[in-house]
Amino acid sequence: MHILLIRFSSMGDVVLQTATINWLRSLYGKNLQLSFVTSQEFISLIDTHPGLNNVISFNRRGGETWKDLIKKIDDLDEKQPIDLIMDMHATLRSFRLRMNFWTTPALTLDKRRWERFLLTKLKGVFFKRLISKKVFGLEPQVERIINDFESMFFETRGVRRTKDFVRGPHEEMTTLGALPEYKIDGDYVVLAPSASFVPKRWPIQSFVDLTKTLLDSTSLKIVVLAGPEDKFCDAFSEIKSDRLLNLQGKTSLKESMSILAKTKVCIGNDSGMNHIAEAHGVPCLTIFGPTDPRFGFAPHGSKSKYLSQELWCKPCSTTGSKACFRDKLYCMEDISVAKVYETYLSMGVSP
Repeated sequence: MHILLIRFSSMGDVVLQTATINWLRSLYGKNLQLSFVTSQEFISLIDTHPGLNNVISFNRRGGETWKDLIKKIDDLDEKQPIDLIMDMHATLRSFRLRMNFWTTPALTLDKRRWERFLLTKLKGVFFKRLISKKVFGLEPQVERIINDFESMFFETRGVRRTKDFVRGPHEEMTTLGALPEYKIDGDYVVLAPSASFVPKRWPIQSFVDLTKTLLDSTSLKIVVLAGPEDKFCDAFSEIKSDRLLNLQGKTSLKESMSILAKTKVCIGNDSGMNHIAEAHGVPCLTIFGPTDPRFGFAPHGSKSKYLSQELWCKPCSTTGSKACFRDKLYCMEDISVAKVYETYLSMGVSP
């Protein structure tokens, strides 16, 4: 059997699909040919994943056209015919791709758009009292996806009873492949202060103050990971310590993954960095602002934790992209450094 999975973006969402890869592999073993289509910038997330046979990239930013992508899939289909397409992106773009292979059976992921829309309009504080938790699925998205698909695969054991399902040291269901080591001497904590949208970022000064607290109270190094465009990380320059490594813009995605794989804990926003860390078996502390953990993107490992304010105005959008209409971003600014540090201590990270 040959299954083609489609998930073009984003970073965290591609990582979360590795749980689906593991589940499919646990059902069919070596008899399964598993291929994955994603955008070029996320290839390094999964190109070494042991559960995949083929990874197909779409380098739209590099000038590749839609015809180029179709040809890649056609060539793959000629070598081994695709039996099923699983559209894990569920957008017009992925629909268009499916239509180019309309004779091949396809399944489309239910992204709970309607439920998330209602949650943003009616707000969680009130709405959660009216409707069962199961409506939104408080379980992590990785479990939700598999539970949705299991009946279609005539597999009713689910994620908890599938004997060969790959799980990590903290019961996490996502996994990533082997990586070359990025050497950092000693134990360290990673801070990931970036996010895809500004409202999803805990204030950078709070991250700076948390760094000072961690440096004062532990013997650990603090490593800051962020992209080249995240210039706000210059705020860490006020800290003069050889135990602080500000690597903003200095590492590739592969190198960042290698660093995350060896950290004691990752503290960051609702973003891809935390999902990457957890897929390497690292406990995460995720800070939620305008988005809601009930969307399914809360960390799922047994030792991971998250912080989220219960406010009448949140969630304000399904992606966290909407600018706040209030005089300040209460959902983020009211999460104190002391609270984050207290939660960090509760995770049992050795000093």
